Amino acid sequence: MLFEKSNLKKNISLDLLGCIFIIVIVTAYVTYGVCGGIGSYDSSEKITFLDLLNGIAQIATASAFALAVIQYRKNSIQQRQLSIATEAKSQLEKMIEVICEIKIGDDTCLKNLNKSISLLSNLATNFDELFKAMDEDIQRAIVRMQWQDMYFNYLSHSLSEINPVAILKKETSISRKILDSAISEAKKASEKAEITPALKDFVFSDKLFNHPEIKSKFTLKGKIISLDMFASHYMNDHNLNDLLYGLLSRIDIKVRAPLLAVAEPSKWAMKKPT
Repeated sequence: MLFEKSNLKKNISLDLLGCIFIIVIVTAYVTYGVCGGIGSYDSSEKITFLDLLNGIAQIATASAFALAVIQYRKNSIQQRQLSIATEAKSQLEKMIEVICEIKIGDDTCLKNLNKSISLLSNLATNFDELFKAMDEDIQRAIVRMQWQDMYFNYLSHSLSEINPVAILKKETSISRKILDSAISEAKKASEKAEITPALKDFVFSDKLFNHPEIKSKFTLKGKIISLDMFASHYMNDHNLNDLLYGLLSRIDIKVRAPLLAVAEPSKWAMKKPT
């Protein structure tokens, strides 16, 4: 859905400034004419019909100039908004391309995940700068809607389908017997009645990687190079507040990206910005 954020701190619009400018000019000439008319009884100089016409012509000229300047400014602002919006949409398209290249299921591997996370982090940095530079209007609302489409229809699905077992199967230091035992224990822990359905995948991954015999041979911590930057841009609910405007959805890394939650991003990446 298209959600245009209401701007509670609206600046004085160019249209309003133009109206004020024209009113001031008209008021000045009317005041001059009235004063001139009153003073003509005591003065040899009188305001002629030609003087009135000249005054009206000057008002029209000044008004036309003011309106031309205002329209030029409005066109410049609109063109800037369109240019930024176009580039922001381009960054979103690149994000979707990278997301589609993430290997999921049995094809999951750390090398591919690392590459994808790094590329998405760089694209998010570009996108955020563009989004912040936009004024709140329909173009920004459209970009916000397209970001939500990228996030919930592409990124969330890919991250939730990353297979932690496939990563461990590629580790030669872990025997199949140890892995099967760890998988069995992790499944039992995640299927307990008190575990919320949305957190079952996280509990499974957490128990799997923290199994004593797995943890002694392999750890995710430090293995995903751009994890902190990625978490800050895509998993920090506070940073995503503006982009999520109009939705009831909130972001929890344990739900959206269980494997990345187990990898433990730094605290600064998840905390509320000051």
